[in-house]
Amino acid sequence: MRAFIAIELPLKIKDAISKIQVKLKTTLPKISWVKPINLHLTLKFLGEIPSKKLDDINQIISEITQPTTGFGIKLETIGVFPNTAEARIIWIGTEEVPETLKQIIGQLETKLGEYGIAKEKRPFRAHITLGRLRNHIMPSELENSIGNIKADMVHENLEFVTRGITLFQSTLKPEGYCVASNSQSHKPSGPAYRVLKKANFKIT
Repeated sequence: MRAFIAIELPLKIKDAISKIQVKLKTTLPKISWVKPINLHLTLKFLGEIPSKKLDDINQIISEITQPTTGFGIKLETIGVFPNTAEARIIWIGTEEVPETLKQIIGQLETKLGEYGIAKEKRPFRAHITLGRLRNHIMPSELENSIGNIKADMVHENLEFVTRGITLFQSTLKPEGYCVASNSQSHKPSGPAYRVLKKANFKIT
């Protein structure tokens, strides 16, 4: 199964992010936007994992969350990956990764690595994917739209306290048919998420 570990977002944060998406849609129409219900902060993408590893992964998540106190995350910036010239993803996130979150990421990478799950080579960035670009957009258009939103974010209260971490299963859903070379094939419309394990931080 395809799975990942993430921090779930409070409803008020999802609503606030949804409003940001609406603003961006007016100037950036060539983006496949993430549905508000699916917004999350990914800690570790696991890829395809065998079901027999679930118990081990669940145990690791429990070991990490039990001694950890909930901490605050402030969404204060917006950007694209990898850059405006070759942008594929637009995101919202933190300027700096909170220290507790750095520790959690380090533990996940180390403990999961012991069970054969490859370590992430790229530096961790605390971010939430807003949408994925379907076509190339001029860098100047992206910079203008992102700059306007970033200026607006100064006046928004996009801060929340984390309650725990969650293991999700991700399933790609087919939508209709795509006709190519006189044949029909399913066209994925985006993933559906299912909670496999929810582990809370210790109560303060």
